[in-house]
Amino acid sequence: MNFYRYYFIAPSRNFFIFVETHFYMTVNLHLTINESVARRIKKYAEGKKTSVSRIVEEQLESILSTEKNRDEKDNSFKEFLDKYAGSIKRDNPIDIKEERDKYLKEKHGI
Repeated sequence: MNFYRYYFIAPSRNFFIFVETHFYMTVNLHLTINESVARRIKKYAEGKKTSVSRIVEEQLESILSTEKNRDEKDNSFKEFLDKYAGSIKRDNPIDIKEERDKYLKEKHGI
């Protein structure tokens, strides 16, 4: 959960200054990983001047945002299908079972 707090600072010459601060609630999450991976990620985090927790959080955010985008694309495709389903009319509708049987007979030489 994110908390936002906005501060207004008095005008300075010809402009106003607003400061926005963010407060995040955090939870402890215990992970079990390979010892060599733990050593390497700690060394990596130290080199980047960050924490392992921050790296894990950023990677999880990346995964979740990718999933969200994928879900949105899936929903937009479903909306497209719902909108246009049945809009193309055929004189002779396709019999799906007949077409499947025909395909399987050709494929397997039956």
